[in-house]
Amino acid sequence: MKAQHQAYNLILVSDEKSPVRRFTLTHQRIRQVVVGSAALVLVLCIGLIDYVRLRIDAVDVVALRSRTVEQQEQLAGLASEVGTLKSEFDALRELERKVRVIANLPGAVAEARKPEVPTGRGGAPEGHADPGTVLPETAPIPTHPGPASAAEEVDEPLAATPQRDFDQIALTRAADRARSLALAVSPNRESLAQLVEGLEGKRHQLESTPSIWPTDGWVTSRYGNRISPFTSRPQFHGGLDIAAAFGTQIIAPARGRVSFVGKKGPMGRAVIIDHGFGLKTTYAHTAKTYVARGEVVERGTPIAAVGSTGRSTGPHLHYAVEVNGRSVNPANYIFE
Repeated sequence: MKAQHQAYNLILVSDEKSPVRRFTLTHQRIRQVVVGSAALVLVLCIGLIDYVRLRIDAVDVVALRSRTVEQQEQLAGLASEVGTLKSEFDALRELERKVRVIANLPGAVAEARKPEVPTGRGGAPEGHADPGTVLPETAPIPTHPGPASAAEEVDEPLAATPQRDFDQIALTRAADRARSLALAVSPNRESLAQLVEGLEGKRHQLESTPSIWPTDGWVTSRYGNRISPFTSRPQFHGGLDIAAAFGTQIIAPARGRVSFVGKKGPMGRAVIIDHGFGLKTTYAHTAKTYVARGEVVERGTPIAAVGSTGRSTGPHLHYAVEVNGRSVNPANYIFE
């Protein structure tokens, strides 16, 4: 009990002239000070530990964020590369399809008819009227477009994807496309091998098969159903209308013999080339011709100039291809 009332006197003397200061500290007060100091030290230690831990976590977060950004860029690049490969693969398959059509090899699939546009076109030859389905109109298409994907995909831009889903979506897309390409590679390799084998011995036929654009310009009316620019009624268009400046050069798309030069009804001044193997090409509405009947021409030989003779709305070339007397889509005989 005495220990509880025991006190300590603390006397402070700064110098001889200053008053003496005395402090009385009881045992209980000293214990309170010691306990409080210990608690304060403990709190400071805990706070220091938490601060150090937060600093370490902050460094880790910065490093993790940097790695995440790098991985996201790698995933985006991978998805883009796989998408490019898919487009190139589709273009290769389309090229194979056209080669099979031109070389008359098995496995060729007819190209779907595409819509026409109502500008820079000419009238179809007599007997080509067809009350088939009328297709919608589109903008003119250049005669030298880049290769298009046969099964083009439309993906939502990754930039619009929430950040938390970016990695998973990019990885899923890349994986799906990679699997699709992997499944298609083996059959396509076998198909190309068969194609090469089938092309052996067909050199002369290929040299005589149309395979390039006959002139520079814009496709204003495709092969297939359309609305006639003269009668506004459904009509089957048996060729490609390629709008170009008056006098633009027209060339032969393959070796052949000129079988007709002159006026041909609504087709105006026309040239017809017999390429052999059942193939014929027609060039209508020309302004003037550079070849004569019976002349043998090679691929790239100038044969005529673009004009607007016959039944025409403006200067353009009506280009048609026939196989064994049957009209076919000229687009299947153009590689470029």
